[in-house]
Amino acid sequence: MIDRLAHVETRIVSLTITEKAYRSDAPGSAAALIVRGLALRHARGLLPVTLLSLDNLPANGQVLRACVLAVAAAQGSPALVDWIGTRCTFPCSMVDRIVPRTTDADCAQVGAALGLHDAWPVVAEPYIDWVLEDHFAAGRPDWPGVRFVATQDEVAAWERLKLRMVNGAHSALAYLAVTAGWATVDAAVAQPALRRFLDGLLRDEIEPTLRGVRVPPGYRERLLQRFANPALAHRCAQIAMDGSQKIPQRWLATLRDRLATGAPIDHLALALAGWLHGLRGQDDAGQRYAIDDPLAEALQALHHQAEARPDAHARADHFTRFAPVFGDLAGEPRLVAALAPALHRLREQGVAATLSGFDPHAIGVHP
Repeated sequence: MIDRLAHVETRIVSLTITEKAYRSDAPGSAAALIVRGLALRHARGLLPVTLLSLDNLPANGQVLRACVLAVAAAQGSPALVDWIGTRCTFPCSMVDRIVPRTTDADCAQVGAALGLHDAWPVVAEPYIDWVLEDHFAAGRPDWPGVRFVATQDEVAAWERLKLRMVNGAHSALAYLAVTAGWATVDAAVAQPALRRFLDGLLRDEIEPTLRGVRVPPGYRERLLQRFANPALAHRCAQIAMDGSQKIPQRWLATLRDRLATGAPIDHLALALAGWLHGLRGQDDAGQRYAIDDPLAEALQALHHQAEARPDAHARADHFTRFAPVFGDLAGEPRLVAALAPALHRLREQGVAATLSGFDPHAIGVHP
C-alpha cells in the first residue's frame, strides 16, 4: 500500500472507510498509513497527490486534512508537514448512493452472471449523485456524471441535504426496524406506520433546516422509493452499526437547528429513543443481538444505568448526559421532555405499536 501511495503514476488517493476510521492517534490508522506513503513520496521527489475522502462526514476533506497533518506533525518533520499542507489537496465531497455490504450471495450471483470470479463485487442502487470540490493537486479527472463545484460551501449544502435526509432517515429506520425485527430496509419501509413516520420526519423536521440548498422537487418521495428497492436487500443491522459515530453527524445538527428556533422535535426524539431503546441488545420478540459500535461497552453500561432510574424522564435525562454523543445537549430540557414519552412507549408497547399510535401533536405528557 505504501508503495502504491508513493508510485509515480498515483494522482488520487480516495477513502471510503466509515466515520469511525478518521483518527490520528493510532499507528495503524488510515491517516498514519497515508503519512507513511506521503513521506516516501516526498523523499522520492514526486508530485503531490489529491487525498479524497468519500465518507459521510461534514467537511470530510478538512477532517482528513487535519488527521493527516496531525500524524505528520507528531513525526517531527516540518518539511513534510509543509509539503502536505501546501502542495497536497483535500477536496470535500458528497456521495449519495446506497451501497450495501457485499455478501457471499452477491459474489455468487455476479460470478454466475459474468462467468468470472470477482472477489469483491460492489452492489449498488441505480441512483447516484456525486459532488466534488474542484481542488485537485495533479489534474482533475474526467469522471462522467460528477458535479464539480468551486467551493467547500457549495459541497457543504449538498452534504447537508444528504446527511440529514438520506442518512438521517436511513438511521431512523434502521434503529426502529432492528428492534421491531424487520431485517431489511425494503421490508421495514413496507410497514405503513414506519413509512408515515419517515415521511413526517423528512417533511416536517428535516427539510425546514436545509438552508443554502434547494431540495429538488419530489426528492422526499423518490428517497422513500429508493429505500423500498427490494433488490438491494440492505440489512438494517448494517446501517445500525456505529451509532455513537453516526448520530452526531446525522441527527444532532438537525436537532440543534430545531431547538434554536423553538420548533417541534417529536420525530427526531422518537428516532433517538429507537437507538437508545435498542441498546438493550434485544428485539421486541426477545431475540438477542450484538451492539456493533466502538463504544459498545460504555453504551450498554449507559443503558443499564438509565434503566435503574425511577421514571422515563429520569432515564431520558441520564441518556443525554452521555457526552461522547450528546455533548452540549446534556440535560437539555426540551430534548429530555420529548425523549421521555418516546422511551416510555417503546419500552411498554414495542416499536410497531408505538409507530401505529404515533401522533406528534399529542406528545407532551411524560409518564
